[in-house]
Amino acid sequence: MTQHPNLMSKVSRLPAALLLALGLSLAACGDGGAKAPEPDKKAETEAPASPAPDDPANTSPIPGVPLDDMAEGSVDAPVTVIEFASLTCPHCAHFQKETFPLLKRDFIDTGKIRFIFREFPLDSYAVDAAILARCSGTENYFKVLGKLFAEQPQWMPAPGPISEVSRKATQDRLANYGEDFGVDEKKYQACLNNKPLKDHLANRMDEARSRYQVNGTPAIVVNGKLTSSPSYAEVAKAINEAMPK
Repeated sequence: MTQHPNLMSKVSRLPAALLLALGLSLAACGDGGAKAPEPDKKAETEAPASPAPDDPANTSPIPGVPLDDMAEGSVDAPVTVIEFASLTCPHCAHFQKETFPLLKRDFIDTGKIRFIFREFPLDSYAVDAAILARCSGTENYFKVLGKLFAEQPQWMPAPGPISEVSRKATQDRLANYGEDFGVDEKKYQACLNNKPLKDHLANRMDEARSRYQVNGTPAIVVNGKLTSSPSYAEVAKAINEAMPK
């Protein structure tokens, strides 16, 4: 797990709801010597207004869009593993490609662990991507995650400040992915504006920080304990130590 201490310490002091609302530009996973920018006042004033309280389309959960944990593996598994990840994090994409298949082979498919994926979006692009995955429904959720991780360079913009233009362009690219999983542009826009869905992501991020001390991605928690590394060796060791004797 790669992170920059100055960056992540500033990020951890910002409420997740503020990050979701402002689309604060961050270096995914903590990149080199990057520093977290101060909230841009202009962007703050241009941030989308909160949904009107009397608009049921925005303030009520969308049918078929899950707000609970997304998981693989038996509910009766003796060990629970949680991954906190950002869809714009290249280290998370590497974990998905190289490490997760090994965990699935050795521990999920053998009934030893229940694997839960929780979104920890480090920038507004990751927020929009996480919303797309949720919007695709339970059946397609992990398929969308896999595709977005595998094709990060194709939908993520070039490095640089997040602007209204760059975010809209990224949302358009994500919407094209949604079409492959039954999410048309109208539904995706409804999900982007849905308060319960955005609140769910914000609350999960706050919980990750306060309960598990997550401050970078990917972060792996085994039976409530944050591992020192997301490497297969370290996660497998933690799982085996947590197994009932």
